[in-house]
Amino acid sequence: MNIALSPTTQRVIALLGAAFLLIGAVVIPYRMLQIVPVMVLGLAALAFYQFPRALAVVLVLSCGLGLDIQMEAVAGIGGSLGAAMVKLIPFALAAVLVLRYGLSREVNWPFLTFVAIAGFSLAILPIGRIASNTDMVRSFIGSSAPFVLGFAVAPRKVWTLLIRGAAVVPIISVLASLPVAAIGLWPSFDAGGRFQGMHTPPFLAGFCVTAIFAASLEYLRGFRLVWLVVAGIDLAILMLTQARAPLIAVGLYVGIVFLFSGREILPLKRKVDLVMGGLLPGVLVLGPALYFALDRITGMAGNMSGRDIIWPYFLNAIQARPLFGFGLGAGKLIVDPEDPTIRLLGSNAAHNEYLRLAVDAGIIGCAAIFLSIILWIWTGSNKAPPKDRLVLRAALLAALLHSGFDNTLIASTALMQFSFFAAAMARGRADWREMAPRRAGKNRREAWPEEGAMSAALARQARG
Repeated sequence: MNIALSPTTQRVIALLGAAFLLIGAVVIPYRMLQIVPVMVLGLAALAFYQFPRALAVVLVLSCGLGLDIQMEAVAGIGGSLGAAMVKLIPFALAAVLVLRYGLSREVNWPFLTFVAIAGFSLAILPIGRIASNTDMVRSFIGSSAPFVLGFAVAPRKVWTLLIRGAAVVPIISVLASLPVAAIGLWPSFDAGGRFQGMHTPPFLAGFCVTAIFAASLEYLRGFRLVWLVVAGIDLAILMLTQARAPLIAVGLYVGIVFLFSGREILPLKRKVDLVMGGLLPGVLVLGPALYFALDRITGMAGNMSGRDIIWPYFLNAIQARPLFGFGLGAGKLIVDPEDPTIRLLGSNAAHNEYLRLAVDAGIIGCAAIFLSIILWIWTGSNKAPPKDRLVLRAALLAALLHSGFDNTLIASTALMQFSFFAAAMARGRADWREMAPRRAGKNRREAWPEEGAMSAALARQARG
């Protein structure tokens, strides 16, 4: 379905567009001022269609620069509008890829589950009586945007760009925050002394989790030192955020990959080299960050960071309608943001996706959403090489644990995490298809000696 325009056609379109602008500026200058923004958007759409990797870069940069947070803090645009604009980027990228390369044959279970829950919310659940259709549409976009790339087909270069982009999102956030903090637009540390880059500490920590997934996958695929260094930098940034749940999730992920990787994935010699050779530089580089993290973790061992205050609101709502909930987006309406206690906490979010989605879709809907995610990633990794399969499944388990303590499906961090999952599965399937002839050839070579022995035995029986 690739209908990319030829260079000659592109030049003709550019010349005609320039001529139209010049003539219009002379004949109807006032109207042209109204038309120019639409034409600019049209030209941008054409450019992104011709170069879809550029739109993938836009997705990575929008996450790395904390576009949604910065629009609210610097430009004065409402946070919900900024978040909505960021979450439209995956839809645009998926649309471009589908138009150029076609629709994936893999079933996108999470997206379809959210479609079903959104329809059920509009038709039956009480959310329609307490929220507008606009609110529900916004909730649907926010919930389904992380999974929309699962519909697309693309060349391996696009998927690799997204995976490697996910690995450097925290580094982009750190590098961008240095000049921004220097001129006083956005502090690198929050009021509690936690590092936040261009985001807030929990958001930056969420991006670090996905970045470590992506960097470790790239390292295992080629054992290039650069990706080990990138993973170490991401881990140091994660520690500087002093976020406990993401750090525990990463610990679970690393433990699974290290313990369950066989010789074909991570040979014993390389494991020993990582432990022994990387111990001293790891301590030197990560030591200050680890001390910084442990200082908060040990000092707040019994502190739930407000979750013990917010969670009862959601538990009471679940008890009121346990099976099917109140409708998609209802979790945002449970806690009054103007409540003095909530204002003191600084957030009315559940910080627990199981509770939030149980309010939205009930226990049945919440179970359906997470089962669809597990089905999507677990079965999608079946057609991936062993290294990719182990990383994807270990990352899935870590993400499920993390979802119990943070907003992992509705925040902008979800865009990068599930775009990584979609890209890694798509690239893994492409690699698996390319490896098929070699696997078949290997199987034939292994079968030939047996066939030769059987032929010799039959020949001896015929002579005897």
